Amino acid sequence: MPYKDPEKRRQFQREYKRRQRQTLKKIKPFLGFRAYVCPRFPGLGVGLAHFDGGFLITNRPAVQAQVERHPEYGRHIFPLALDLTGPILEEE
Repeated sequence: MPYKDPEKRRQFQREYKRRQRQTLKKIKPFLGFRAYVCPRFPGLGVGLAHFDGGFLITNRPAVQAQVERHPEYGRHIFPLALDLTGPILEEE
């Protein structure tokens, strides 16, 4: 590993992070997606994006920032987080 030369180290780190991001994209393809729910205004428009049936799923950072800056965010617009990696409870 090129630790002595700072420029070679930066280049090595950039390449390492690029490879890690590519690997992560294969493992978790929906990592950049965010889902929002707005039950009060199911057809609300935020910039160029619109909620469809109260849900908005996007991977565009500009739209995500617009939704999170919206005045209704936190009152009527909420992020939706689904953790499908947790334990599965079985009924007895």
